[in-house]
Amino acid sequence: MKSGFKKIDHNFGHFFRVLCFLLLTMVLFIGPVFTVFAQVDDTTQVQVDRDIERLIDEIDPEDSELDLEQLVELLQELAANPLNINRASVDDLLVIPGMNFRLAQAVVRYRREVKPFESVDELRQVPGIGQVTLNRIRPYVTIGTGRERGRDLYLNRSYWTSNSRFEAFSRYQRVLQEQQGYQRPAEEGGFVGSPVKYWQRFRYQSNHISMNLTQDKDPGEPLNGPTDFDYTSWHIALRDNGRLQDLIIGDYSVGFGQGLTLWSSASFGKGSEVIRSVSKNDRGIRPYTSAQETNAFRGIAATWGNTLQFTAFYSNRQRTATEVDETFVRFPTETGLHRTLTERDRRLNLGQETYGGRIRYELNRGFVGVTGYRNHFDRPILRGTQPFQVFNFEGQDHSAFGADYRLLAGPTILFGEVGYTDNGGYGLISGAEVDVGPATDMTFAYRNYSRDFQSIFGAAFGEQSSNPQNEEGFYVGIRQGITSDIRVSAYFDHFRFPAARFQTRQPSSGYDWLALVEYQPRRNLDMYALIRYKQRGQEYASTDPLGREIRLLDDNKRSGARFQIAYQVHPQVRLRTRFDFVRARAAVSDPSYGYLIFQDIRYTPRRNLTIDARITMFDTDDFDSRVFQFENDLLFVLSNTMLFDQGQRMYIVVNYRATDWLQIWAKAATTLYENRNTIGSGNTEILGSRRSDIGVQARILF
Repeated sequence: MKSGFKKIDHNFGHFFRVLCFLLLTMVLFIGPVFTVFAQVDDTTQVQVDRDIERLIDEIDPEDSELDLEQLVELLQELAANPLNINRASVDDLLVIPGMNFRLAQAVVRYRREVKPFESVDELRQVPGIGQVTLNRIRPYVTIGTGRERGRDLYLNRSYWTSNSRFEAFSRYQRVLQEQQGYQRPAEEGGFVGSPVKYWQRFRYQSNHISMNLTQDKDPGEPLNGPTDFDYTSWHIALRDNGRLQDLIIGDYSVGFGQGLTLWSSASFGKGSEVIRSVSKNDRGIRPYTSAQETNAFRGIAATWGNTLQFTAFYSNRQRTATEVDETFVRFPTETGLHRTLTERDRRLNLGQETYGGRIRYELNRGFVGVTGYRNHFDRPILRGTQPFQVFNFEGQDHSAFGADYRLLAGPTILFGEVGYTDNGGYGLISGAEVDVGPATDMTFAYRNYSRDFQSIFGAAFGEQSSNPQNEEGFYVGIRQGITSDIRVSAYFDHFRFPAARFQTRQPSSGYDWLALVEYQPRRNLDMYALIRYKQRGQEYASTDPLGREIRLLDDNKRSGARFQIAYQVHPQVRLRTRFDFVRARAAVSDPSYGYLIFQDIRYTPRRNLTIDARITMFDTDDFDSRVFQFENDLLFVLSNTMLFDQGQRMYIVVNYRATDWLQIWAKAATTLYENRNTIGSGNTEILGSRRSDIGVQARILF
């Protein structure tokens, strides 16, 4: 019976891939002339870059499992296709950087109770939106035509093709030095494919239709033809059609409530955005376009209703898992890499069927929602044997339920969610964002995730980057405007782990804090200073008086300081300098130190040409004192580079808009180590002291 379902799912996927191409062809060659895709002008791109760097550059670099590609892509596409403030819902507006729940509700209330917006500048009339906020959100919003669209338009071709745009991406990346995996025969554990990473995407969008095909080949994976990509993502979606808010067939992401029960989208963790990083904005179902291979659901999903909304979804996808024996497997892996014969033998060896839904009711000042799902694996899952894996999921069937809220109470936004899994585990997060005064904001949040809370699709706020489990903590953040030029932000988070966690066999605890001072004396000059400190328990081996081995806890400490200054010395030239200092001390060890300093330049000789270049020098005592830097890269590519030992890194990125329909990116980067003869390990090891990367990307727009 299961094999029959797999065959149906395979045929189903093949059918809709063909249908996707057919519909694209019909729209392109039979439909009306498309409007030219809105380009992101230089001023807007500067704002987008600033928002991306602000959100990404200051996140906790230890959170290495954080998936950010979708968020980078979201901001870029939002700038290219701004939201219509006369049509956008509260949920749509919450995607905009700088927009919170209170402001989004105020925008919707203004257009309902006063009148539609006649210009973007009219947002100043909305209570709570000043010039600073307007400047922050301006790149992401636009006004509509004001024309009413009735139900009779649903059968009109122009209704479906209005504001049509088509884009095609092609991206090539590779490491120039030969890695060991390409020298070993495949039979001896080497890679079976080429070192090239190739990605392509074709997408058609209008006001009410979205169709997408994304294909990706990772380094080391084979590609024997146009249909042989290791990963293919696709969807056909209808959106904003009266009460039918969304209908998606294919790949989609889900984000409900505070992410405690069900959240397959990406999200930010603790960082310099100390107020809004804790609470999540309900995203609902969204078409999936990313090349991240393990985050999407595949099947069908729909949302119906306005004040009272119903969402239902069904997913049937294949996953990759490590095999214990012919019957049992471990929980699905997250890497998405299938480069060796062993990795390819277990590729997509586990079927996962998931279905569920959500009911959300919108109140005058907020909303409440209830979410639930049922999940089934076609092979039994065995949990790991390490102490920290004792309470992980095991079996074939799993269910979870949750209830969440977001309410506006005067100057306070209340948010929270409670979740329950069918093994008896529970989770809770509750908090508040408080507008204390004209220049002061605060947020508080308490979380408690039991050690047996098996929320396998959860991604709620917490210290750990994995599913919300085995953690209790309290967070407080504050942001204070000292003057019009100076702003101070800080947070403190205390957490504890009631049971064993990774690399420990006993309960542990810790805390971390961050302080940030931002200063912008002139429009073309801004600088900031940041200090971060984290301390948590780390286990180490010792012996008792009888010579027996025992496990004890000591504090693992990591602190860092950063200073950065950016100066627009000329309308065409921006300079930026940063200095990072890190002090790390592992359990019962001496401290180690690291530093990073970089100088970069952005040169825009013409409106259609931007050049970014940077040189970085770094020196760390060991891996514990490693340093990080966010880098400019190809569009939709995230580079949060980790550096340790001693060396230099240089890169240059060129973005050239050749015509209104063709845009090209190119990046070349190299890292030279002064004290190493090898880089990496295993199949990715490079014999030598240099690693160089290149990447080229093109986008065609119609």
